[in-house]
Amino acid sequence: MTLYDDMQAVASGLLAEFNQGSIAYVRVTPGNGPADNPGPAVESPFALDATARGVKFKYVQNGLALATDEQITAAVHPALAADFTAQTVVRGFVTIDGQRRKIVQAIAKPSAGTPAAFVLIVRK
Repeated sequence: MTLYDDMQAVASGLLAEFNQGSIAYVRVTPGNGPADNPGPAVESPFALDATARGVKFKYVQNGLALATDEQITAAVHPALAADFTAQTVVRGFVTIDGQRRKIVQAIAKPSAGTPAAFVLIVRK
């Protein structure tokens, strides 16, 4: 185990203690039919150990977010790690107490190596 693997466990434990309502990442997998009729998308929800708050001013100032956006600090979940570290287009969304939010930015902390947590900037 590396130091960052240990940090993942610590982040998950701390964020689980806050238990700030229901926060889930929902992975959307497109249908597997032909391009002109792919069929219905499949939504797979994953509960997160996370906290939500208003977005930090530094993200607004640097153009990464709007003042009305929200910021979620989430412990690493296998679904998040697979979708966000591969630098793919994020097709999923987040639900906060049942309300959908679009993921605008996904920022790994730290930026290089094994992420210990993710900061998600989300928008209604």
